Amino acid sequence: MNSANSPANPAAQPAIAIDATTGFYSPVSFLTRNLDACAQDFADDLCDELAQGKAEIFDGGHGIAIVFRKLGWDTNFFGTPTFRVDYTSVPAGVPLTAVQQAFGALRAHLSTLAPAYYLFAEVPSEDTTAIAGMSGNGWRMIETRITCFRDDLQQFTADGLPPVRSAVADDIPALRLAAMEAVNVYDRFHADDFFTPQQADDFLAIFVENSVKEGYADEVIVPADGPANAFLTGNYMATPPALGERKLGKMVLSAVTPARRGWYVKLIGALSLKFKERGIDTAFMTTQATNRAVLKVWFHHGYRFGRCTHIFSTYIKQA
Repeated sequence: MNSANSPANPAAQPAIAIDATTGFYSPVSFLTRNLDACAQDFADDLCDELAQGKAEIFDGGHGIAIVFRKLGWDTNFFGTPTFRVDYTSVPAGVPLTAVQQAFGALRAHLSTLAPAYYLFAEVPSEDTTAIAGMSGNGWRMIETRITCFRDDLQQFTADGLPPVRSAVADDIPALRLAAMEAVNVYDRFHADDFFTPQQADDFLAIFVENSVKEGYADEVIVPADGPANAFLTGNYMATPPALGERKLGKMVLSAVTPARRGWYVKLIGALSLKFKERGIDTAFMTTQATNRAVLKVWFHHGYRFGRCTHIFSTYIKQA
């Protein structure tokens, strides 16, 4: 592993240590009882990315390994080097103070690479060691996420839904306005004071624009009639080996303006049906734990709880 004072060497990365929490880092761990297989899939994918230089391992001492990466698109958009922690491995018996020091050492390491940076992590609620390590060394928890799913989507039914269509390039101005108007103050970008409200709005606006223009999403649906001031995006996902032949679909980003009040439940139903028509048997989506209205819609459509994660962040801003 690399030391706290030197950059990682992708060509010499060791294997990822698998422990009792590794499987929970898999975004689809809730879809199987075979958590060990999920852990292996997750570790294999991470090792591939390490070998390609897409991620690095930080040696936190005491056998602690923190896998992180620099996010190029985010770095360019926000004008600040942006990093994400993907995984933390802590050997059994390591004291909590050592874990806290490791996360502090990672912060110190990044400060030697850039005078200002933004660092965040999504940690499954089961990894209480990483959570305690981050929160004990200056990291802040800024969002709690809930993922819900249906693994019987071929049984999904919804009657009386109004027609929808796929968004096109001409819809982009309306989509951008919808993303900026339907603000969720609890999402990561709006809840973290590192970002200005304008940056948070602009990020979501460009994300939905690129969902149409750059193919960030496989599906972008909007009401068939009138302006595209309500939308829902979705992707068809690769299936990890642990899930066998299951076909996966993920709902990603949505926005519904006040003028389209009531359309969120219709869009969830419509994309569920579209997924079903494409042979998807399992669909899932993620929102903030605070988003009671959205959770109510999902439960209405037969979706149920899958997993819970927490978003932590720390940063140094430019003076």
